[in-house]
Amino acid sequence: MALRHKTRHSSDGVVGDDVVLVNDAGDPVGVASRTEVHTAQTPLHLAFSTYLFNARGEVLLTRRALGKKTWPGVWTNSCCGHPRPAESLGDAARRRIKEELGLTVGPLVPLLPDFRYSAVDASGIVENEICPVFAGYVTDADPEPDPDEVAEWAWVPWERFAAAITSTPHVYSPWAALQVPLLVPKTPAVSPSSATVPDVAAVCRDVDDLLLTEVNALIAEWDRYANGMGVDVLALDLPAWLGELLVGRGKRLRVSMSYWGFVAAGGATGSAGYAHLIRAAAALEALHLFALIHDDVMDESTSRRGRPSAHVEASSWHAAAEAYGDPVLFGQNIAVLLGDLSHTLADRIADGLPKTLRSVWYALCVELVAGQRADLTGAASGRRDLAHAEHVARLKSGRYSIERPLELGALAAGATPAVVASLLRCGEHIGRAFALRDDFLGVWGDPELTGKPAGDDLLEAKATVLLTLARSRLEGHAAYLLARLGTPDVSRGDIAALATAMQEAGVDEALEQLISAEYFSAARCLEESELTKAGTEGIRAAARAIAWRDA
Repeated sequence: MALRHKTRHSSDGVVGDDVVLVNDAGDPVGVASRTEVHTAQTPLHLAFSTYLFNARGEVLLTRRALGKKTWPGVWTNSCCGHPRPAESLGDAARRRIKEELGLTVGPLVPLLPDFRYSAVDASGIVENEICPVFAGYVTDADPEPDPDEVAEWAWVPWERFAAAITSTPHVYSPWAALQVPLLVPKTPAVSPSSATVPDVAAVCRDVDDLLLTEVNALIAEWDRYANGMGVDVLALDLPAWLGELLVGRGKRLRVSMSYWGFVAAGGATGSAGYAHLIRAAAALEALHLFALIHDDVMDESTSRRGRPSAHVEASSWHAAAEAYGDPVLFGQNIAVLLGDLSHTLADRIADGLPKTLRSVWYALCVELVAGQRADLTGAASGRRDLAHAEHVARLKSGRYSIERPLELGALAAGATPAVVASLLRCGEHIGRAFALRDDFLGVWGDPELTGKPAGDDLLEAKATVLLTLARSRLEGHAAYLLARLGTPDVSRGDIAALATAMQEAGVDEALEQLISAEYFSAARCLEESELTKAGTEGIRAAARAIAWRDA
């Protein structure tokens, strides 16, 4: 199964590892084998050092394994390593920290971007590196190190470590002995409180790491239930298929909003609350996949995220296998099961949350189903009124995409009720802008960008604010088509004509005005709140991207 990633290691790192050779200006000039390049004439190459801090403000010290070729048994900083060719320093640091220490690191703060040094081991091997130094903030309580890399470890108050290495530098690695005196003037920066540099990408990676772990656990559990029986008809069994659709896929909007709620409430990366944030965001992503799969079945949508919808893909597998029964019904049934499994996975992830977050999770799940029910029954009864459209949009879209993620992130940070209330007020406006832009893209969006056909919501007569606006503006044949939406009298060709007529009547411009109004209302809420500066700026930027997105 492709989702199970294993890496083979030697006593000094990854087999077949290359280092990046650089000139005196730090420009890459070639690559060389890491295990062969370290000699008495080691050429200048690129490396990194990290100092990892926990929620108590302690720095992680490690003692190099006795089997290491250079400086064996010496105490040093948390983790060092070399980027591979074409690998960024940040990605390399996170990879090595995971491989050596079993730790997940949050944002990396550059402390000494231009640090370089040369040192000679007792064996005569030379270390000759341009070695930027970073501070990192870990979500796990303690490391689980690779014994071939680390013999011992200890969490130590930064001040005590700085004093010890200054008075007895020979006890520590030469690079750490050179780095720490340069870091001492940066003491406020070398602490968890400096982890206010927003790093959404790092949060998304942490969420994907958790999702990958949970999916692999599900696969292993499923294999026990399958009892050795192979899967029939399907190209992939449900857990593996779920993993393909979930891990590393999508825009991660709900992850971002959860994170900004966390930051806005003063949450610190590396705290216990950060781990709760990652778990809540991962659960949201699995729940979102459930909603997409079921929504596609109910709407008979043929594509999602640029690939066939789950029920369409299952139908094609059925047809290719020349299986018994109706391939369309088979595809729909299998997709429902796949969606159910995604919801089950989401609930299992959410089970690890504190009670306050689980209460919000339960409300979120019920709201989503209530909104979907209102959407279906409203379409069946021909509802076009504004109150109904706004009700559906808030429950199906704004609540679980914007408001609840902000709330979950804030609660993970230990927010006060006043902060949560501020975020919910702001989130309601952003959620409306999100739903209104969804309405717009559902009619006039580019399928190459949105990943789904334009016009599906019109064809199904979904209750939207857009249709409410259209009712007051369309006349003649366009008004007739609008009234007949959701019946066999309207074809996909009619949908294209109706979309054009709505543009000519200014429905798209009216929708844009509503979106702008909601964005500026959200911005005013932020100005009047007591949220952190970093969180306020992040939410404002996210709201702008949400309001005027094209996918």
